[in-house]
Amino acid sequence: MTLERQRTRQERFSFDPIVAKRAGIVLWSWSPARQRFSWIGDADGLHALPEGSLDGYEATFRDAVGAEQGDRVMRAIERCARTGEAFTLTYHTPSLGAHSPRWLELTAAGHGGEVSGTCRDVTARVTAEEALARRVRRNEKIEALSRFALTHSDLQAVLDRAVETAAELFEVPLAKILQFERSADQLTLKAGIGWNEGLVGQASVGTDKDSQAGFTLMSDEPVIVTDLRQETRFSGPPLLHDHDVRSGMSVVIAGAAGRPFGVFGVHATTVRSFDQFDVDTLVSIANVVSSSARHAETETQLRLLVGEMAHRSGNLLQLVNTIANQSFAGTDDPAKAQKAFRERLSALSRTNESIARNGWASTRLTGVVEETLRPFPGRYEMEGRNIVLLPELCFDLGLVLHELATNSAKYGTLGQPEGKVRINWRVVRTGEDGRVLKLQWIDARTSFGGTGAAPGKGGGTGFGSKLKRALIADKWGGKFDIEIDDGYRFDCAIPIEMAEGGEKAGSPAAPPLAPT
Repeated sequence: MTLERQRTRQERFSFDPIVAKRAGIVLWSWSPARQRFSWIGDADGLHALPEGSLDGYEATFRDAVGAEQGDRVMRAIERCARTGEAFTLTYHTPSLGAHSPRWLELTAAGHGGEVSGTCRDVTARVTAEEALARRVRRNEKIEALSRFALTHSDLQAVLDRAVETAAELFEVPLAKILQFERSADQLTLKAGIGWNEGLVGQASVGTDKDSQAGFTLMSDEPVIVTDLRQETRFSGPPLLHDHDVRSGMSVVIAGAAGRPFGVFGVHATTVRSFDQFDVDTLVSIANVVSSSARHAETETQLRLLVGEMAHRSGNLLQLVNTIANQSFAGTDDPAKAQKAFRERLSALSRTNESIARNGWASTRLTGVVEETLRPFPGRYEMEGRNIVLLPELCFDLGLVLHELATNSAKYGTLGQPEGKVRINWRVVRTGEDGRVLKLQWIDARTSFGGTGAAPGKGGGTGFGSKLKRALIADKWGGKFDIEIDDGYRFDCAIPIEMAEGGEKAGSPAAPPLAPT
């Protein structure tokens, strides 16, 4: 380009080329007759290309920006050349690997058959506009989900709508809600989008750190996976690998009484990055699910409470009468009998209080253990999953634990200045649907002289032995075993078959303890 033509072009553009270069602006023109571009400024750098990549020809430009974007630009330029009508157009360069496209704004006007104008980098502006539009769109979708949740009492319908909303907002093929089982040993796929037919409602993953969901539960904070194949924190369950998952994120769905409802996850089959705004959005959706789950739990508790109060009052009176009969029958020491009676009533009250907090709905075993052993702070260790059991079973276990603690206070560790008893439990699966709760009480320091209990048989004649037989064996169809060869160890196994919602399929076979 001659100096005179360059000066003329600068005057036409009304731009100082030095100022334009500093501002990152390229001055350009297009000659239909020569079918070539000419420019002042760093056109290569503006398009994120090596120096010398653009040679002025239309074909080279199309290759640089891609066929679709090149066609848009050239159609606008050719129309301007014919009509002289000015235009402004935004286009972008291709995405290369992890590099995001660069957004450019083209302004032009026609002059005597030629087209000239400016081109500048507007990536920051476009990114900000897209982020704002994305935020507005997501807020609208979450607001719509919240309205749906408020007007629908069917929790499953809310779960289904939530995964649909998440899949749409994050533009991912897979979204899921995993519910934390009452046995605390797995999470079940309760709602999902994109999973193989038959998996929703049936598939499950473990709660250990090998799965992304289990890791999320244990870390109690959002988890982002950029590439599952390169993940080192966990291996990922077959559920994810079978669906070719590469990237994703997951958050905990809060539940009632400090126990999580489950985990919400979204997954992509390509390597993808998720940012903090993505995490915040998923947390907001999970919060909507959490509110609905808690509301559904409250409604269930209220329905149960009315019928349970009448049933429970009769059972409690019968149990108090039985405890009184057993405590005072054949005693030569009324004061001692009164003390035992008061302690048993106190244990009964504490256990009842713990379960009543949940409206006599399904109750955490850890809470029952803590309430029953409240008189012995710092004197016990417990280990077991955060399982949820029927309230009546928890009530009965509270009575059994009280008798074990009373014996320990008389003959074992709890009667000593220091030392701890150990309580542990686990749930063992038996068959497809059956479960057995195995609970163990270990007292390393004991001196059971003349307790009347045959080691390993549970055949004593005292109140504690009768209560264990009546509650564990007769009422719940379980078994228990006592060993006193090396300290004192109590083991029991109780069937806890559950129907939908954690309710037992059937009622206990016998009253808690037959009066004598």
